[in-house]
Amino acid sequence: MRYQLARHWSVTSDADGNVHVTRPGMTGKIQSHNVGSEYSPFAVAVWLKLRMDRQPCKLVQEEFPEMSASDREFLLTGITPSEWNETFKGEDD
Repeated sequence: MRYQLARHWSVTSDADGNVHVTRPGMTGKIQSHNVGSEYSPFAVAVWLKLRMDRQPCKLVQEEFPEMSASDREFLLTGITPSEWNETFKGEDD
């Protein structure tokens, strides 16, 4: 299943049910990430489309409470977990 939300914005799923999101990141680079969650690609696509269109929607942590924080961050900003770790390495020291 593929949901094309806008140019460079899509949500797909594979035969195993993995949800894959492609979207521009904060730097403008097109990023892709597998969102490891129990949520359907349709649910993710609907939430992203509402957010893109600046329509009322729940906060990401309310809509997807079982999704990891790094996966929710990707939905919001397009920052992958590896980019986050690279950007903020040594910040906890």
